[in-house]
Amino acid sequence: MDTKSQILKHALELYNQQGVNSTTSRHIAAKMEISPGNLHYHFKHTEEIIEVLWKQLVTQFDLLMLELKKFRDINMEVLIGFTMQSFELVYKYRFIFLHFVEIGLRIPAIKKEYYALTQRREIEFLYIFSQLQQNKVMKANIPNDVLQSLVTQIFIIGDFWLSNNELTLKLKGNKAVAHYSKVFSDLFYPYLVKPPKGTTILT
Repeated sequence: MDTKSQILKHALELYNQQGVNSTTSRHIAAKMEISPGNLHYHFKHTEEIIEVLWKQLVTQFDLLMLELKKFRDINMEVLIGFTMQSFELVYKYRFIFLHFVEIGLRIPAIKKEYYALTQRREIEFLYIFSQLQQNKVMKANIPNDVLQSLVTQIFIIGDFWLSNNELTLKLKGNKAVAHYSKVFSDLFYPYLVKPPKGTTILT
């Protein structure tokens, strides 16, 4: 692993442990046992490190979404698998989500990119809903405004479940991912044609 990749790796660990305000370039350099000058040769400011980590997150999520859209027969099992992978990714880069507003103010480019990303994700999720409806997994007669609201709920839970966990349950690792993946998947419960085994769809 080259020096730049190592900087990103150790920075991610420190940001996740200590947050963005308590982590400086000197902390990252000390963890790597290199000089601050060596670190600044690769990244002039910590904002550059955060921005590269953000781009890594977006790229990895894009790959997950691409894999999901390859499925001809998207069903709840496929969607739940996608949800688990997505939440694992969120947990891997959790400092971004726990400090999203602050990072957006500190690095306006990320705030701008996030807004554009939500517009793209909205189109992608509406496409997934249409596939679920065609496959008779989701009900066909769901009003468009309700589907739009469902997309918003997906963004709220997907992007901010870590804050809820931090303030309440304080689950770690796989336990956190599993719990909140289920919360996310349960959003679809009222819209399913057939309930999961052992449950009943309300009408």
